[in-house]
Order: sequence, then structure tokens, then C-alpha cells
Amino acid sequence: MKKSWVIVVLAICLMVNITASADESGSLEKGWHKGFFLAGNVGIMQATNDTHTINKIKFGNGYNMSFGLTFGWDITDWLGTMLQVNYATGSGSVGDANNAGQIQTYGSVTVPADTFPVENAKEHAVDFGLFARATLPYFTRASWQPKNVKILPYIKAGGMAHAIYVNAPTTENKVVAAGGGVGLGAGVEFYIWKGLFVAVDFTEALIWQVAYDKDITVLVNAVEVQQNLKIADGGFKPQYNVQALIGWHF
Repeated sequence: MKKSWVIVVLAICLMVNITASADESGSLEKGWHKGFFLAGNVGIMQATNDTHTINKIKFGNGYNMSFGLTFGWDITDWLGTMLQVNYATGSGSVGDANNAGQIQTYGSVTVPADTFPVENAKEHAVDFGLFARATLPYFTRASWQPKNVKILPYIKAGGMAHAIYVNAPTTENKVVAAGGGVGLGAGVEFYIWKGLFVAVDFTEALIWQVAYDKDITVLVNAVEVQQNLKIADGGFKPQYNVQALIGWHF
């Protein structure tokens, strides 16, 4: 997370420094960057709350390939809004081999044999982010911008929602987590032909997730009973995603 914050801070400092020393009498026509845009996303998303709280087994490696869409509206050349939706999925194994064929104790919880069988599962993760996005006027009006390629770095901030779901054949192996918070980010767009653009976009999601409970069969004095137990922690779960975008600015 520290590395992510450093990237955002450096991006902001770079933009401010360039602005302070630049000539803003650029030759680009005012209003050229206003309007609606749509882009497809592909990249990597981090998922940090997929560890089963009872058996302490984590799903996958915490990073999955993702894809999604970005919708936006530039109100002025330099200020606009953007809605980003990204979905990621990955495959892996869940369950505890030590629980196969024998009773297993996890802290104060004892479960029957094969409560958490080892099996294949899929993780699904989704991000929703609604941001305000700013590109300093220097970049949208600068006279040094090439004729055929326009370079527009930006910063963004807004609200985010994030959810994950580890879908396993056995109910006890499933994990669910969801929450919301604040998203901060930065990126750079490259306009390469008329309204066609590509971009690199980074988001640090500062998410607070709620704990998730589920009824699990446990052993109490050698008798099987149902208990409502926490299977996913709540709390502060920061994560990030990095996306490559390709789209059209109308």
C-alpha cells in the first residue's frame, strides 16, 4: 500500500511542478476535450479479504486478471466524472487436508471430519468506483502537444464499493466479503486519433468491509451442533487495481 501512495503523490507533485513552470497560452482549441467517453478495461485487481477465518486458509495469491468498463463525462476540458466497473476472477483450491477423514480443532472451534474438504473453487471480485477526475488545464491547452497524439495525465478521487466471493462446492468452504470506502488514483491518457484513446489507470481503494458469518456444524462435547461463526473478517482492507484502457471520446 505504501508503494501505491508514493505513486499517487509523485503523480500529483509532477503535475503541480509542470504547471508552475509552464506557459499556459497553449494553442489547442478550448472545449476540445469536453463530452462523453467510453472505454474497455483490462488489468490486475487485488483482493485482500479472501482468507477463511476459521481454518486460516487463504484463497489464491490475492491478484487476479480483471476486465471491465469505464464511462465518463468531461464537463470541461480539465474536469469531469468517471464511473469504473471492474470484474476479476481466478481459480484455486480451498479446504484443509488435515481435516480429511478426521476431526480437526481450530482455536476454540472443533469441527467434524471433512467439514472443510480440499476442492477446486473460483474467486469472483468486483469494484465499482464513481470519481471526479481532473487534468490540469496546462495539458489540455499546451502548445507543445503533438499534432496527432495528445498526452493528458490526470488524478481522481471518489467513492468505491468492493466485493469478493469464493465459490466452492462445499458451503463451509465459501467466503463472502463486501464493503465500501474511498478511492484515490492517477493515470495518463494518450489520444492517438480523433476521439480514440488509450490510457493507463491506477486506483488505490481504501475499503472498509463488514464481517461475514455463517452457520457451521461444530462438535460440542462430541455432539454435532450448528453455530453461527465468522468466516470473513471485517475492517479496513485496502487494495488496488491497475488497468489499461482503450476507448473513444465522443
